[in-house]
Amino acid sequence: MPTELPISIDVIRDALERSGYLMKSRVVRSLAEADFFVEPNVSHKMPRGAKQGIDLTAEVAGGLNHPGVCVKTTFVIQTINNAYPIVLLTERPSTPNADFESYIKFGTSPAPCPFIDQVHVYDERAADWHNLFSEICALDRHEQDEFTARRSDDIHSSLLNASQYTEDEVNAFDEWVAEETGRYWRLFFWHPIVVVSGQLLTAKVTAEGAVQLQEVPLARLEFNWHDGEVRKTTVVEVVREDFLLERLDSIRVQDSAIEARIHSIKLAQEPGAD
Repeated sequence: MPTELPISIDVIRDALERSGYLMKSRVVRSLAEADFFVEPNVSHKMPRGAKQGIDLTAEVAGGLNHPGVCVKTTFVIQTINNAYPIVLLTERPSTPNADFESYIKFGTSPAPCPFIDQVHVYDERAADWHNLFSEICALDRHEQDEFTARRSDDIHSSLLNASQYTEDEVNAFDEWVAEETGRYWRLFFWHPIVVVSGQLLTAKVTAEGAVQLQEVPLARLEFNWHDGEVRKTTVVEVVREDFLLERLDSIRVQDSAIEARIHSIKLAQEPGAD
């Protein structure tokens, strides 16, 4: 019985590189080598019992630098292998209706929180509309060099999965610490990120109507979605792959500094807590 010839290794490699699977492998490896705990292909339940996957989550390895206190960020990461540019556009203006309290996803313990009046989370993580965009599109190539900008279902799906997972994790943390009776002080952040392998740009329109395009390593998107009938807002960072480690390192340093300050507050309130 005739059989098909084996597919060449080069053809298989090209298919994998176009699909984005190898990009996820690269990101997982680079984060693990940079001393992050990395969990690939994390599943979580969706409405009506369906399951969905997150490309990976990452947390800083180590800890216990300040006894009795922990500040950490869980990075909720989706990867997109974009052959053509992704553009964020339509700047988010400042309005009284901006849901800035949803811009930073975090939880604290114990309850009531003994340090929240001295560590101002929304200032620490800049919960504002500076350089914040409300739309995202992808370029598609058609005949020869003709490109069109369109809404990408893949990008929307990545944004929605990261946002839903983040919201679920914050809710699970709040339920867990509500039953806690210990004196461990925690400030946990959840930080959704979409990592892109190719070009990333922002588009701004001047007062004269001119379009300013700029290639950037990072941009922020206000993503609005619905959890059933409830409207939710999540700020998702879109980060170029070659800038990811630098961005995560900056947050790692910030977390360490906040943890040291909270530890000082704890010692002032509870002498001998060490």
